[in-house]
Amino acid sequence: MKPINIIAILGGGLKKDSNGKWRTTNYGEAGDKFGTIGDRLRVVAASHLYKNDPRQTIICLGGKGQLADISGVPPAAEVIRNELVDLGVAKENIITETNSGNTFKQLNELNKIIQQKEFVKITILSNGWHLPRTKAIIEAVEDLFVLRQLLQEHRIVLSSAEEIVLEYDRNRWEKIIADAYSSEDLKRRIELEGKGVAEIESGVYKYSQA
Repeated sequence: MKPINIIAILGGGLKKDSNGKWRTTNYGEAGDKFGTIGDRLRVVAASHLYKNDPRQTIICLGGKGQLADISGVPPAAEVIRNELVDLGVAKENIITETNSGNTFKQLNELNKIIQQKEFVKITILSNGWHLPRTKAIIEAVEDLFVLRQLLQEHRIVLSSAEEIVLEYDRNRWEKIIADAYSSEDLKRRIELEGKGVAEIESGVYKYSQA
């Protein structure tokens, strides 16, 4: 089989609409117990990258996470997959991983999945505020040696969903993103992410197995 490029989308939050449908969350909405996430941008960004090269495989990562105790909630990866299909991504080009409940576990599952694939490059896609902690986890956790090696070889690229959507559709997203990053809600999350990175680097970070 010819090697492929992979887009790996880290799962975020989910929100239930008034019609009972679960979806990813927009900036300005509570994505989880820590506040806004804006993970809908990850889906939109992935669809842009896919349309540039429809031969790519997209890996959607994420289980129920903080919503695990809520009856009827689907895994984040399934919601992401359905939204990608709605945006024109072929279903057969999507892999879902539905057991991981947080970033640490998503990276663990990705580490396993890619060992079974022939690929050229992997784009790990998340919001810009989330990437520093993602990178710190890859560099610090012994079990993620495959991801770490690929990162060192520049075969893994950590990509900001915000930068991608601005490149493809600046008029639509520029104000939304600027407003989000100037909000107190996202500033608090960025502060928490920075604290997490410092704890990872100092070796005191508590990795949840959920």
